[in-house]
Amino acid sequence: MIEYPSIARTGKYFVTAILLFIFQMILGLIMSFDFVLRGTSNTPVPFDILKSLHLNVMVLWLLLGFIGGLYFLLPKEVGRDVKYPVLIDFQFWFLLLIGIGIIISELFFTGKNWWLVEGREYVEAGRFWDILLTLGLLSVVYNVGITIHERKRHMSSPMLVLAAGAVGSILMYIPGEIWFNSIIAAEYFRWWVVHYWVEATFELIAAGAIALILLSITDVRREIIEKYLAIEVALVLITGIIGQGHHYYWIGTPGFWLFVGGLFSALEPVPLFLMAWSAYKDLKENKKPMQNKVALYMIIGATLGNLLGAGVWGFIHTLPQINFFTHGTQITASHAHFATPGTYLFLVLGFAYIAIPALSDRTNFFQLRGKIGFWILVIGFLNMIIALLLAGIIQVQLQRISGMSFMEVQNILLPFYGWRTIGGVIALMGGLVVTYDIIMIGRKKIV
Repeated sequence: MIEYPSIARTGKYFVTAILLFIFQMILGLIMSFDFVLRGTSNTPVPFDILKSLHLNVMVLWLLLGFIGGLYFLLPKEVGRDVKYPVLIDFQFWFLLLIGIGIIISELFFTGKNWWLVEGREYVEAGRFWDILLTLGLLSVVYNVGITIHERKRHMSSPMLVLAAGAVGSILMYIPGEIWFNSIIAAEYFRWWVVHYWVEATFELIAAGAIALILLSITDVRREIIEKYLAIEVALVLITGIIGQGHHYYWIGTPGFWLFVGGLFSALEPVPLFLMAWSAYKDLKENKKPMQNKVALYMIIGATLGNLLGAGVWGFIHTLPQINFFTHGTQITASHAHFATPGTYLFLVLGFAYIAIPALSDRTNFFQLRGKIGFWILVIGFLNMIIALLLAGIIQVQLQRISGMSFMEVQNILLPFYGWRTIGGVIALMGGLVVTYDIIMIGRKKIV
């Protein structure tokens, strides 16, 4: 029997998030084939709209996964059920309808209606959808906040960090809704949304969530987890905020931002990795039984993806002397396709593999299928990442240093784009295996 009834309402968040991830991957593959075929594939939807859909669908599944995880973990941590359980259902359908509205708007109203499609890269959603999304997320913050306010036990630091990240994600979305007559000012605050979501508030959510998941599936001492969590929060506040500067240089702001931003933008993932490594080492040394190994796979994958994709891959091309040549090349694409799925996808999947078995009363579920899906995802994404990295290095040398024309270089890079497409197909297969596995695990529900 479920101890807190409200968590039974969270299952749809995870299943929908994973289905949207599959949709995002299909959109990415369509673009990838179009890239290889040089626009001769007769795709009915233009490439730029496919790209905006690819990015906005990612934001939608990410938000649904985070909110579902927040509602699933919250009651146990605060010792009471969510204050208004009915809001969990309402917020799910409200956010999903906003997502569908954004998709329809981008397909039919791009360049036609500013309220429906703004058109700014990464924040393409129109002002109407921005306002609704902000209201929906504020209602989540309210429901979580009042539940915490009426808690029955001491607030744990991981839950506090997770809640702070959720509130911060709302605050950092609002600057993107302010109108500026200056393109530089508009770009300056657009990066508050893009960068501070990914490298500040989402990092706090990831840190708090990973800490709570490790505490729930392992017996590692809480003080070890909380020590690394404190370091992570400090680094996010110091490096994540100042690291924003490596975007500023390219929009007309003073040149010192390139140096400052590049120097501070790569340290924050380290404590998350050390946190997961400590839990893994504790399990190995003490030979503790680990019932849910698939969830552990996903969390270790998230911490490694964060460390390598966000940290190492970010660092190798945001150093000022390097970023001057690499900015906007396929190296940037390699970094994005490593950091985002490597961190946030595996975190959402970790949430799902904790929540869905608990909600369906299948804690002893068959785990081989989930492990196979995990490794297929890893193999697929690694092929994409390496192909784009090598393409970016060649692009920098031929285009940025030797001065070869853009299209000449693109033709030379075609084999690497084909390699990237193969990696995408493999990753999609892994995603389908994981999706099928989670649906099968969740087919029996507790009433």
